[in-house]
Amino acid sequence: MDNDLWLLIERGLSRLPDMRVPVTQGDYQPPAAGLAYARLVGYFEIGLHEEENSEGETLLRDRVDLVFELSGPNHPARKFDDDTLIPHRVTVQERLSLEVWANFFNLFTAMNAAHGGTARHMVQLLHRPFIVEVFHRRGKNRKVYANLKGPNGYNVRGTSYKDEETGEFKTVEVPPAITELKAFIWELANKAMWDSIHIPGFYEERKNDKGEVVSPARSKNVLQERIMSAKNWPELAARLGLNS
Repeated sequence: MDNDLWLLIERGLSRLPDMRVPVTQGDYQPPAAGLAYARLVGYFEIGLHEEENSEGETLLRDRVDLVFELSGPNHPARKFDDDTLIPHRVTVQERLSLEVWANFFNLFTAMNAAHGGTARHMVQLLHRPFIVEVFHRRGKNRKVYANLKGPNGYNVRGTSYKDEETGEFKTVEVPPAITELKAFIWELANKAMWDSIHIPGFYEERKNDKGEVVSPARSKNVLQERIMSAKNWPELAARLGLNS
């Protein structure tokens, strides 16, 4: 290579990007792929929403969100300057179906089996410990997102395992959840349960170096807004006294 080119590179190296450092995705950094300790910290029934099936028909289907807090060697909570700990969380969004082939039913069955099959409802598994597998997928915006559902479904199991060397069964110690446990159950919902899932405030808009808005300002109150967009929200709102 020409010596002048080398000299140019050496002099200008400080102005080039450090290729050892990955490009960030705004404020979101997906938790690492692979096995993680987890606790279920949120169960939210979202109501009836329109969906299009494989034949192009529009159907009304119940939706549910499950929030898992991750921990373990590869998923430590992030510590901020004020000593606040923010854990990694992953939200699973599914159709709330108990059909034998449904993703939700199979996930509940696996989670329940990990704790002796004693729960009759998913909400009873709040704060229970699990070992889960985190998968990465790339969205339409080319960002990488984390999910607990991979090509073959969910890999969720209990915290006990057999030590191959000793043959003894051992239990992984999953730390207590940092996240406050919350739930919204459609049939049991009251005003206090509704108020408990309200998240005040907005995420500020983000702009690029040209001053163009790359992420508009948006509400943090995602759960309540999704529930209010459900087709059966008016009936629930009347029951909660929120239709005035």
